[in-house]
Amino acid sequence: MANESPITPYADILTHFLQDLLPALLALLIPGIFLYLSLYAFAKRWKTAFVLLSIPTLLGFWMSSYVAPVRCAAFRALLNFAVAAATMKLLDIHALTHTSSFPTYTAGPKPRPSLMALILLTELRYESFTPNPIRHPPPPARPFSASPSLHQYFYSEATQLVLHIGSFIFLQMLPQYDSIKALGILHTIWIIWTSIQLLVRYRTSPPLFGPLYLADSLATFWTETWHNAFASPCLSLAYVPTLFLLSHSPIQIPRAAARGAAVVASFVLMAAFHVYALAPLLSLEGRKRIGVFFVGNGVLTVLESVVWGRRRHWLRAGMAWGVELALASWTVGAAEVADGVLAVDWRALCVGSGV
Repeated sequence: MANESPITPYADILTHFLQDLLPALLALLIPGIFLYLSLYAFAKRWKTAFVLLSIPTLLGFWMSSYVAPVRCAAFRALLNFAVAAATMKLLDIHALTHTSSFPTYTAGPKPRPSLMALILLTELRYESFTPNPIRHPPPPARPFSASPSLHQYFYSEATQLVLHIGSFIFLQMLPQYDSIKALGILHTIWIIWTSIQLLVRYRTSPPLFGPLYLADSLATFWTETWHNAFASPCLSLAYVPTLFLLSHSPIQIPRAAARGAAVVASFVLMAAFHVYALAPLLSLEGRKRIGVFFVGNGVLTVLESVVWGRRRHWLRAGMAWGVELALASWTVGAAEVADGVLAVDWRALCVGSGV
């Protein structure tokens, strides 16, 4: 890592983790209860109460790290992730309400407010609502085009999880150049999130990811392949406001240019999210590169769409993967991934990289 620190013994790390765990969870539990109460007020259509309860909710989340500081950098990163996700969730509902575009519950009879609040708390993608930001195209006809049951089984999340675990293990056996490390991290995120999805999903929940090997452009990677857990706040907090401001600007901005800027704004929001969440684990240079990675992807996705439009072509796919791996490899160069994800010294993840 950027700033080398003496490696703490495993026993000390475990002791620190156990000592910090309960206070940290309690520090998050209090604003978590306020978040539920805010959503309950929203479900009851108590607009003033919803706004007023949102204030201590946000303050509580952002003060939690000061109220109960933790020593393990990886644990701090997880807590940062929870704080940022909860913040975006609450602000997303406020934004959708402000624009009168909050989706309608369509998963059956409308539940009572207490249950509706729980659904809103746990559904990042508004699976039970219409419209929602979930966008997954039907899988290709092959393989097993002659057998619908085998075709469905092959593209099921469980089967794809096994396939991606297999390709992840294969990647760990290769020489660990930065491009291979980047692919390994990509697979790690895919595998962890999909595993969680399979444990907590509803029976009717659509897949969280598409198969990585089907991505044939930057646009399809970010809209169809990669997870869409934060698509809604990206739309309501970045894309829509940016598009509105540019469309109503005194300067005549072409609609296509305004839409492109709105797409980049969404990636800027994701850059800020990831920089904050990963701050305990990365050096200043690492955080800069994470920011450039997301903003760069936004700019390149817009440029790709300008050049190619909606056309799909093997050359477009090759260029997309080449550019993505180059950018990801450069980003990984500032992070400690040792000789592959499986070779990481997990004690170092608790020490972090400092600033």
